[in-house]
Amino acid sequence: MRMAGLILVTLLLLCPVSGALAAEDSRDYIHISSMQVRFSGTDATVDLFYDLDFFGDVYIFALGSRHLKPEFEAFFYDFEEFKVIELGRGHSRFLLKNVSRESENFYLHDEKKLGRQVGSLVAIYPAGPSKDMGSMDSIPNLFYEKQ
Repeated sequence: MRMAGLILVTLLLLCPVSGALAAEDSRDYIHISSMQVRFSGTDATVDLFYDLDFFGDVYIFALGSRHLKPEFEAFFYDFEEFKVIELGRGHSRFLLKNVSRESENFYLHDEKKLGRQVGSLVAIYPAGPSKDMGSMDSIPNLFYEKQ
């Protein structure tokens, strides 16, 4: 019982510290190393791989990864329809609806800004090939064939 109390007090002391650091500049506690965008028709499934700093990791460990959702909502600010599929401590998956538009035999994706820089952006087309675009702060104009 004493051990549980000690752990709870420690976590309560760490939470305001990590919250203050996050409020100071919320971009410091998370680093997005890579982003994979898998296109399918007009939609896209996005896998984000990221690292949290020590305080961010402790905060998420103690209170759960659902507390990352506001960070990702800000990250995908330029997308109209955004749905969380999975949130984790180092990986999350999202569904972005209507990110592309149909045009005869192709789908056209207009550039969409991201809320921060990602270390590596990979676009995966419906037919299977992928394109590694390196470090980016937006998903550029793309087109891909209808399947």
